[in-house]
Amino acid sequence: MPNLQGKRVLITGAANGIGRSMAGYFAKAGCTLILTDLDSQALEAAAEELRQDGVRIYTHQVDVSKSDEVDRMAAKVIANPGIDILINNAGIGHNGEIIETPLTKWKALMDVNFWGPLYHVYAFMPQMIKQGNGHIVNVSSGQAFFRLPTWGPYATIKLALGGFSELLRVEAKKFGIKVTTVYPFMVNTGFYKEIDGETFGTKLSMKLLPFYSMSPDKVAKIIFKAVKKEKSVEMVSMVNDLGYITRLLPPVSNLVSRASLLFLGKDAATLRQEQGI
Repeated sequence: MPNLQGKRVLITGAANGIGRSMAGYFAKAGCTLILTDLDSQALEAAAEELRQDGVRIYTHQVDVSKSDEVDRMAAKVIANPGIDILINNAGIGHNGEIIETPLTKWKALMDVNFWGPLYHVYAFMPQMIKQGNGHIVNVSSGQAFFRLPTWGPYATIKLALGGFSELLRVEAKKFGIKVTTVYPFMVNTGFYKEIDGETFGTKLSMKLLPFYSMSPDKVAKIIFKAVKKEKSVEMVSMVNDLGYITRLLPPVSNLVSRASLLFLGKDAATLRQEQGI
């Protein structure tokens, strides 16, 4: 495993949740941190807490969905003097059936969860190629292995990110660049705070979230170890391994999808009424 002492690590979505916890682990390893987030106030609070331990930290308020903001931040970081590890962690969630998910929501999910990581890869990969090494970490989701109704738009885009990341790993290897694709299971963070749910099943699943989800710190520690071990794929939870296996067994996968629709979804009459059909 490589020594992370002195490595420059950029983490997006670092103000809270998994990103904030990851920053703590990399700080303890002696890394210099470049932390970004849209919430500048929470970001500065997180940075100040970490600086008390003597950690060198740079912060940037960045909307990852805007390529010009990413490029401006990247230009400053590369000039001072670049990064060794890029962790694309920022993301937003959404719960709702496909028919009731407006195209504007699809675009928002794509802009943050897919284009955001791509903007960062395109901004920093040339610098990594020039220096002959680097490590890119893309945080997808275990939802990529399940076909759970009401999570379709979110899972679709996270599946696309996972595919991109795993292909990037193969192509980036010739430049000495490592790529790790991470598939977290359900994590008890503010990510789900605005997802109250409209059906009984969704409301119940959100209320029970603390009991079946993983803590941000536990997931952050797993990702940190995956970076140290330079793993190509980190599944995070055995539940994701199970989801991956069920994709190889279509009857089982279809049964899970139908059962989850009955538990989480709305009936046809309700959807017709809501959509004015």
